[in-house]
Amino acid sequence: MERAMSPLEAVWSAKPSAEPREGLSLTRIVNTAIEIANTDGLGAVSMSRVAKSLGFTTMSLYRHVGSKEELVLHMQEAAVGPPPADLVTGQGWRADLERWSWTVVRKFRRHPWLLQTLTMFGPPATPHQLSWLDHGLRALGPTPLDENEKVAAILLVQAHSFADLTFHAAGAATATDDTDPYETLFTRVIDPTRFPALMAAFTGGGFASTDDPEADRDWLYQFGLQRILDGVQVLVEQRLSGEG
Repeated sequence: MERAMSPLEAVWSAKPSAEPREGLSLTRIVNTAIEIANTDGLGAVSMSRVAKSLGFTTMSLYRHVGSKEELVLHMQEAAVGPPPADLVTGQGWRADLERWSWTVVRKFRRHPWLLQTLTMFGPPATPHQLSWLDHGLRALGPTPLDENEKVAAILLVQAHSFADLTFHAAGAATATDDTDPYETLFTRVIDPTRFPALMAAFTGGGFASTDDPEADRDWLYQFGLQRILDGVQVLVEQRLSGEG
């Protein structure tokens, strides 16, 4: 008896095809599932809901997708997509790695549910995911870092990106009105004699925000990213000078 393909093997063996105007196809199923996840979250995606959205029975989907797990992997692969051809220019490792990082985090911001799929399936293993990882490593190719250090640097940048996504996903989930919870906390609850450093940060504008949440988010992400790149640059310079 022939062994059934695993969900990951199914993603690797999938062939791109033109999307028919009518009838079912893997592309239509995946795109519909992505639309549901973008609107209502990954938890809202089910084989029955996707089938209903397309006007077909649930069982008809299984001719194209073996399981919900396989569907989510296809969704992940389609949403991630391939890296842009000009992502890594070779004109400087720092500029290339910064561009790579921003491109990745913006893609994940457009599809916040992607972060949840990483906790479901673990390290990058699908074609597009590995291609993005490969491009990140290419950015560090001109540096004197060894391969272990290159991978570690990429993982550090990714961890910063995931922190951005997790922090803002939590904020969106708990936000119920326009009230600033920190404003209330610091002005009505916290004892300044118990938390003097926190109060100094608050009164000094450390937790201030503007009327543009996306700009605030970008500033915070860029600040952290630059500090990470500063650290990698120190290591690169140490290697070039023969130190370390």
